Amino acid sequence: MPIVSKKLILLLFLVLTTTFLTAERVIKNGNIAYLSNSIVVKFKHQVEKDFTGNIFLPSSILRKLSFLQIEETSAFLKTYSAKRNPEIDKIVIIKYSNDLDPFHIMQILKNDYSIDWVEPKFVYEVGFIPNDPEYIAQWGLAKVKAAEAWDISKGDTNIVIGIIDTGVDWDHPDLAANIWINKNEIPNNGIDDDNNGYIDDIRGWDFGGLTGTPDNDPMEDRPDHGTHVAGIASAVTNNGIGVAGLGYNCKIMPVKVSRDDTRNSSNQPYVLYGYEGIAYAAENGSHVINCSWGGGGYSIAGQLMIDYATSLGSIVVAAAGNNGSSEWFYPSAFNNVLSVAASSSSDTKASFSNFGTFVDVISPGVSIRATWQNDTYTYLNGTSMAAPLVAGLAGLVKSHFPNLSPNQISERIRVTSDNIDSLNSSIYKTKLGKGRINAFNALSVQNPKSIRISDVVVSDAEFGNNNGIFQPGELLTVKFSGVNVLSEVSNPIITLKTSSAGVTVTGSSGNVSPGPLASGETFSISDGYFLVQLATPLLQNLNVELLFEISDGDYTDYQWYSTIANPTFATVNANNIAMTITSKGALGYNDFPQNLQGNGFKYKSSQGLFFEGAFMFGNSSAKVSDAARVTASQSTDFQVIKPFTLSIPGSIADQQGNAIFNDNGAGSNSFGIETHLNSYSYSSFDDEDYVILEYKMINKSSNNYSNIYAGLFFDWDLPESDYENNIAGYDFTSNLGYLYNSANTTNIRSAIALISDDKYNYYAIHNYGLDGGIAVNDAGGYSDAEKFTTLSNGLNKVSAGPADISNVISGGPYNINANDTLKVAFVIAASDDTLKLKQAVINSRAKYQHILTSIEDFSVEIPEKFELYQ
Repeated sequence: MPIVSKKLILLLFLVLTTTFLTAERVIKNGNIAYLSNSIVVKFKHQVEKDFTGNIFLPSSILRKLSFLQIEETSAFLKTYSAKRNPEIDKIVIIKYSNDLDPFHIMQILKNDYSIDWVEPKFVYEVGFIPNDPEYIAQWGLAKVKAAEAWDISKGDTNIVIGIIDTGVDWDHPDLAANIWINKNEIPNNGIDDDNNGYIDDIRGWDFGGLTGTPDNDPMEDRPDHGTHVAGIASAVTNNGIGVAGLGYNCKIMPVKVSRDDTRNSSNQPYVLYGYEGIAYAAENGSHVINCSWGGGGYSIAGQLMIDYATSLGSIVVAAAGNNGSSEWFYPSAFNNVLSVAASSSSDTKASFSNFGTFVDVISPGVSIRATWQNDTYTYLNGTSMAAPLVAGLAGLVKSHFPNLSPNQISERIRVTSDNIDSLNSSIYKTKLGKGRINAFNALSVQNPKSIRISDVVVSDAEFGNNNGIFQPGELLTVKFSGVNVLSEVSNPIITLKTSSAGVTVTGSSGNVSPGPLASGETFSISDGYFLVQLATPLLQNLNVELLFEISDGDYTDYQWYSTIANPTFATVNANNIAMTITSKGALGYNDFPQNLQGNGFKYKSSQGLFFEGAFMFGNSSAKVSDAARVTASQSTDFQVIKPFTLSIPGSIADQQGNAIFNDNGAGSNSFGIETHLNSYSYSSFDDEDYVILEYKMINKSSNNYSNIYAGLFFDWDLPESDYENNIAGYDFTSNLGYLYNSANTTNIRSAIALISDDKYNYYAIHNYGLDGGIAVNDAGGYSDAEKFTTLSNGLNKVSAGPADISNVISGGPYNINANDTLKVAFVIAASDDTLKLKQAVINSRAKYQHILTSIEDFSVEIPEKFELYQ
């Protein structure tokens, strides 16, 4: 289980006695941001709450989180709505005071029988770039033919555009007349007159206030962002002052989802309650919802809120982001979102704008003049400015075509846009959406067509090895389904292309055309498929991008689909043990501590049995190279030379794996040692309960090293649901370290042993150090000094628990001179019978001697049998 409570504890040990709520802060990890003291949990069944709204957590959750100081448990959406999908009411936010990364807590809960999923509370950044007023005001309206569009429709005062943002200066003279008013609420009487769960929400709602306390005034706290966005969407038009909004008569619903005291390094407010704001806007009648914010990190809760809003009739529009990147950006990249990139006045991609396969349209986003708090105007750049122009257009389209669904409105805007590929670099073709929006076309084009691919199935079952992992040399099939969203089509033609390196679409088999389709008709291509060939070799972790090209007469369109091929980790599973092995020295998972890439370590049909595994070696407390945790992240000392591959069968074993890595990631502290990892798994009865790992260490440096210890670190969870009752010990007769559950929650026992020689070392770790030994879950994490202690302590600390337990098995001391090679081998075994467990280790030692007398160097063989590259 995780490193915090189990694994959670990186900082837990120091904060268990605190009684105050740790200040809520934002954790940044690359382009992902989330709150430090919250997790979001979706339960399988409806949850109960007390009269204050506090959620009663299931006993299994309370037991697993007994170490946490839980401050609040509340519904993700704190109000009730009869419109709402009951599944949404099963989503709960758990807030706690311990200074522990939510990802660690997620690991503890993810396999609990009572929950569907758990994720951090993602937060997002608003996206704009300040700009000087050097361009003609509101050039974007002319570019998208707003005046011509207004001759057809000036919008409808009954159409509402929700601005989910940092608040809106709702009394701005160029906005006030277009601000939505909740007619079912009596102002300032302290009563929830319309029974929507929000008291006196006359003009919308403020989810964050100044310091986290919500209120009924969505006024922007200071000049930040939201007022500008609102003005672009639907500032009062033809009123003789200021600016015009494309939505013209459409109303603005201000929904403030930031708080003034939580800002990024540029002093811009974080969007903390974006998905709650989307739900509010949809439930209270917004036909269009604009989200000019976002970031990395896929959120299940976020997609659920988008789907919920769509089901209520809302069109969700979102900015594609300002990183100049093709990385997916949320909520823009969610399903059921109209994703908007930013263009310049010359119809080129704005330099800052994101692009990619998730973008639907592009819209003016450079030097955009609009309203600004307080009662002024300014110019800004950003996809944040491009998106509300599209939201305003969606308001016009909804006004003119009131019976169209959200998807039909989005598609009408998309397919009537102006193609600008010729004005941009070829690298952006099909990566800027269908084109730059054209408001006049969106309202005037007759019988526009739109075919969308709704489901794609890529498979290696027909011509590959049917393991679901797309590997070099495999021939894949691609089947798909779709829907005709708009006008009828008579003879649609669908083809498939790709530009991904090492990937070729070789043709098709059977019928891949859906035939004539009426408006709204769905189709499924079941008797035909496209063929995709993967080359050998193939780039690691390759994002295979497949481009569906669609045509019917003068209608042309496209849609992207992507999948991953040739991952750099694989799971050995030839016998009762399934264990993921990576290319960088880690075992179990490739992405500690998230632990989403890999299957961990399992025995038969068990839960995952360890949270982390890693190879380590060193010769002093100051010089250790390893792949184990440091604090909340994993060491990156090892760098991949050859990714881990599996051969089935191997030349020696039923299943063999091999990877090569060095320790160059340690920089000036590296040994210059190149390690060849070989794994051996056997399916015979006597050998079905273990896996052998051999590490061949080659000293590529000019240094002679002495006092080298090499070993494996494991953080066990036998099982994940009851890791705190684990006991570790050492069998001196069989020379193996073992671990079991003292409460008999599981009868599975694990064993680890050095099998290449008799230089035995073993260290049993109480993860919190409460037995006087080292701690790996304290604020200092697992330091190099502690790692060397656990590698080199002989057999002097061989027991720990019952508690949350880790252990280290190692060999040493060894000497490795320059250009010399050292082989160190270990066995990892598991069984539901103690005698069988010991016998498995005995058998592995005999088997390893057989390996040594067989082919000397598996890592350089050219395999004659089928190879699984992962």
